[in-house]
Amino acid sequence: FFFVLLYMADDNLHLNNEDDDFSDDDYGFSDNDGDVDKSRTTDEVGKEQDLSGDGKLKKTIQTKGSGWEKPSKGAEVTVHYTGTLEDGTVFDSSRERDSPFVFQLGEGSVIRGWDEGVKTMKQGERATLTCAPEYAYGDQGSPPKIPANATLNFDVELLSWTEWKDVSADNKKNGTVLKKELTKGDGWEKPEFDTEVTLSWTLRVEGSEQVIEEKKDVVFTIGSEAIPQGFETGIESMKKGETALIKVQPSARGSAEQHVIPSGVSADAVLEYHVTLQSFEQAPKSWKLKGQEKFDWATKRKAEGNELFKGGKLVRAQKKYKASLDFVNSEYDMTDDEKKAAKDIKVSIHLNLAACELKQANWSKVLEECNKALELQKSNTKALLRRGKAYNEMNMWSEAKADLQTVIDTWGAAEIADAKKELNKVLKKIKAQDDKDKKLFGGMFAKINLEKKDPAPDAPKSVGVDEAMDEDAKEPAPETIAPADEAPVETGKEEPKAP
Repeated sequence: FFFVLLYMADDNLHLNNEDDDFSDDDYGFSDNDGDVDKSRTTDEVGKEQDLSGDGKLKKTIQTKGSGWEKPSKGAEVTVHYTGTLEDGTVFDSSRERDSPFVFQLGEGSVIRGWDEGVKTMKQGERATLTCAPEYAYGDQGSPPKIPANATLNFDVELLSWTEWKDVSADNKKNGTVLKKELTKGDGWEKPEFDTEVTLSWTLRVEGSEQVIEEKKDVVFTIGSEAIPQGFETGIESMKKGETALIKVQPSARGSAEQHVIPSGVSADAVLEYHVTLQSFEQAPKSWKLKGQEKFDWATKRKAEGNELFKGGKLVRAQKKYKASLDFVNSEYDMTDDEKKAAKDIKVSIHLNLAACELKQANWSKVLEECNKALELQKSNTKALLRRGKAYNEMNMWSEAKADLQTVIDTWGAAEIADAKKELNKVLKKIKAQDDKDKKLFGGMFAKINLEKKDPAPDAPKSVGVDEAMDEDAKEPAPETIAPADEAPVETGKEEPKAP
């Protein structure tokens, strides 16, 4: 239920980004790590304090906290709370759920009364915050439990906080990359994959004052592997003009071959970057482009993906292919000729994504990408071949045989040789399973006749076990994956090929 998060029901109280109705001065936050007007606060238990100066936000301490520190703006705070109406009716309680609530202080992610009140608390302090409508849900309330113009009481206990925000990759929140904002950035945009950024930084080992690396005005592209992986992850959480500390655990650095540890730094050291993101230039959004511009960018990203594939950098190649797909996915405002060209590019990209998944043995993903290609071009033999390979690896032999036989029966298909080799593997697996079953169950099963009848006159000839297998029953060579929009390359060469 989490009423504290549902403040957005009232757009007038949505205190976020450029829609913020209140400035930092209105909130009472400053650059002094959350200092407040001390004349309005006291540590005396039971004494009502007027935090807002006009009686609309009041605080009464129930239990004193420890120490002297208080959370500053941007801190990630953990609290327990119970919310009640003026008549004592409970409308929400983290205590009843036995699940503490976590939010970022001073960022408009909760009602104004919380941002203002919690910043005055110490660790372990428990207090009642009395919030007039202007500091709660306003004249709209939050139906059905909070009426319009309601004054609310919150029994809040500040359990803990950290000035460091977990920005670990893929939102895993595993503490491998932490960020502490030192200077607020501008706007709301953050650099994404393929964004060109300019930044400066100094590098230290955690707990040391010694600078082991210093860089000025460095320009690189997010996703280019120009800097350690964890450092790049931290930068992706920053805004333009922001200065921050980024702490990277050893497990998040990335490959040691790509980024050599500075001399004198141990392999298990935690690295701490003091970094300023000076500027960045996002790649163009597909919806901002028209006509040939979309195709130019789609072709560019696809070509970049092919180069990454050749170098064995499959994850980055996939990101490039997906970026390419974004430019042609929507056919809005396209001419008929443009729609046909977009379809061809989409088929090619799905085939390339399937090739990436094949290399990583993600068989279900191979099926997904091949199916998307076949929805656009139902007789595409390259998609049938790759789907047949995935079916074979998943021991779905009937489906594999059907796809591979279709490729073999397609006159002039460039993939016939590879399809025969893959079918050879399928038939050997079927035979091995058949032999195993007969051995296990004795004479319970009759010998399976894989070819029940001769093909009809003039029909394409199916490939049987003997024909598919080499004389000496050697394992066939693997399929050589060639670009989806190029002729296949001879098998047997060791140089990696683009998908």
